[in-house]
Amino acid sequence: MGDEEPAEDENTVDSSGDGLKTETKQDDSSPFADKVKNLSSNSIKQIGKWNNESFLYAFDKQLISFGIRLLLFLPGFAVLAYFGAWAYSNSSPSWWVDFIEPTVGQSFSSILVVLVFVILLGYILSLALHRHRVNLTIKSFETQVKSAQSKHLSIKSLHGYEPLEDSIKRSVTKHFFSLMCALLAIFSLSAIAFYGIQTDMGKYFLALSFSLTVLSMGQHIATRSSSFNMAERTGLLNAYNSPIHPSTLDMVFSDLVKAQLDPLLKSEYEAFVVEVEANVKRGVDPRFAREKMMMTLYKHSQGLDLSSVEAEFGEIFTKAGVEYVRNHEIFTIEEWLVIIDHLENKCPAFFRMIGRIEEDLSAGRQLVKDDIIFEVDMENVVHGKANLFTYMHNMSQVAKTVVLRVQSPDFRPHDLALTYSLAPGEEKVWPDTGVPLAQAGNQDVLAIMSALLRDGTVAWQTLLPERFGEATVSVRLEEVSGELLIGSQMNVRIRSVFKEKIRSASSVVFNLIGVVGTLFSSTLLTYVIV
Repeated sequence: MGDEEPAEDENTVDSSGDGLKTETKQDDSSPFADKVKNLSSNSIKQIGKWNNESFLYAFDKQLISFGIRLLLFLPGFAVLAYFGAWAYSNSSPSWWVDFIEPTVGQSFSSILVVLVFVILLGYILSLALHRHRVNLTIKSFETQVKSAQSKHLSIKSLHGYEPLEDSIKRSVTKHFFSLMCALLAIFSLSAIAFYGIQTDMGKYFLALSFSLTVLSMGQHIATRSSSFNMAERTGLLNAYNSPIHPSTLDMVFSDLVKAQLDPLLKSEYEAFVVEVEANVKRGVDPRFAREKMMMTLYKHSQGLDLSSVEAEFGEIFTKAGVEYVRNHEIFTIEEWLVIIDHLENKCPAFFRMIGRIEEDLSAGRQLVKDDIIFEVDMENVVHGKANLFTYMHNMSQVAKTVVLRVQSPDFRPHDLALTYSLAPGEEKVWPDTGVPLAQAGNQDVLAIMSALLRDGTVAWQTLLPERFGEATVSVRLEEVSGELLIGSQMNVRIRSVFKEKIRSASSVVFNLIGVVGTLFSSTLLTYVIV
């Protein structure tokens, strides 16, 4: 028994000779090190979130600018509290004096001032986050412009770039001014703690704080009409107003898209089109393929299923082309739906016009005149300007020269005459019977409508209203001699955008109240101090 060696403790002896101390130390310290590393990693991620435009835009969209709309409701509640504090600056309500003031030891107006202070803190925080998000958007915009220029894409020379850039910069200036007014308002409110709300100085500082808050609201409301972001590929569309568009659409859908896309998307679209036309099947006209692709995407936005969309793409593109369109980095199917929805909002008359032609094709209705297709449409309710679209297609075997005449006493120009030379139809594209929306081959609405848009002539005219109310527009298709071929007369209503009118009027009123109140209260404060 005494000669037996003591058993080695596996927890204290290591075969390497270093002992278990090092190994044990590693086991004990490893979880702690992992926790520190994870904590550091999470902290970096949290910090990175506030420099991530996508995260801030989602936060802004749900809580600050839209959704709950903290930037409107917080100052609105503050204004109500301002009035309450002013109304009860000299005496508190009896229920407050009897039940609450003995406990809190503060007057009703003092508590309202504290409430305003808390609301303004939340308002300033919301404004700061919103402005930070806008700054990230501008940095991203400038980075993409520089990146495009490095690829020899002339973004700055495109129509509409300067107005877009100016709109973004003006919005940033207003955001900065709004934030500064809010900061001055809370500083003025803080001064009441030194003088008391019952004194003249306290009341004057309360009036100054109120005026600066209202001025801050007025500056912010003016920026809500042109929201923009770079977190989404289509985030600049709402802030972009195209200053130019073709009067006659050659590639109808393509020209319509290019006229409404912002400069960054437009440059990407040009590269997209080049690659798409390089993957067209042999024997398919690239112009026809492009129009059919756009028509198919439009019908997908109207409910055409994805399997039918891919089948239609397979008729005009190679397998590589179908994959390119389906998995494009920028122009994904989802982004196309957003773009088409934007086009429908900007140019509803065009889509209503081709919708009537599609219904005639589906129902098998015959043309009013056998030798020509003529359709015209414009907005029923006009805001700012009217988009008049006219479609003409020569179905005869000889060329025709026609005059499109637009007359209206309520729009400028009052009398417009355009001469068009319509090439003869190469083949009879209008079917004798109704055709389905989509099927294999080119005897469906998608293929026929794409061919009609490719071979026909679409005129796009902008008419400027001269007054509000009911208006009439007469559209005539005439021979060169003046003989009437087909005519249409439309009755529309001209009015301003109610939401924009309320927004601009509110901004002007708030700014006026804020400026006058700030000057008046500042004058009184200066008089008392001096």
